[in-house]
Amino acid sequence: MSPVKILVFKDDILAYGVKRRKAMNSSYVHFALEQDFQSRVGRRERETLETTSVALRSRGEHRLNSLDLCGTFYQGKVPRRSANEEKRNLIIAIASKELGVREATGNNDGPRIEEYLRYTNLGPHHDWCAAYVSWVYGQAGLSHPRNPWSPALFPKARQVLKQQCQPADVFGIYGAKVKRINHVGMIKKKANDYLITIEGNSNNRVESRRRHFRTIYAIADWVSGNQS
Repeated sequence: MSPVKILVFKDDILAYGVKRRKAMNSSYVHFALEQDFQSRVGRRERETLETTSVALRSRGEHRLNSLDLCGTFYQGKVPRRSANEEKRNLIIAIASKELGVREATGNNDGPRIEEYLRYTNLGPHHDWCAAYVSWVYGQAGLSHPRNPWSPALFPKARQVLKQQCQPADVFGIYGAKVKRINHVGMIKKKANDYLITIEGNSNNRVESRRRHFRTIYAIADWVSGNQS
């Protein structure tokens, strides 16, 4: 074999080797790109699945919270106000609408005052704090109490401890001179050591007052067990 042919042969081998390396390199590059592409696609798919899962969990929690706000719980329990609580709220609502009603001449008179008194079979010019309480309860659909005499609103069967008082309970103030309860009203709410009240015949009108517990002589619950 001549040197020239050998040289050509060597060049062909070298050329073939270069081409093969290029082909191998090209195949490797394509393989690497394909692997990277699949890796990226797989990662995007996992991210998409994770995002979807989070979204579904969030939507599920939102729906559960929405159901909670509507008063329906997954345990199947539906919290509702008791009949007593609804009645108490109604009594306070009716009593609150009367705030500001006042006597015409300061002598236990006036159209609305006389309406309270008539509910307890009395005419004008009588003390009307108990009549007002009775009238409010009557407007709420309760037939008792219905008495214009303050002590009559505190039978032992209806009395409760001060610490147990609730909205719409009736409070009584003791009069030292007359030696009995001589003023009554309704409890709107408790505020620490005080009661926020709504009461009639107070400064010749229906008004809300703040009274300390120590000034309260007795409290009566006319709502519990009194639905008519």
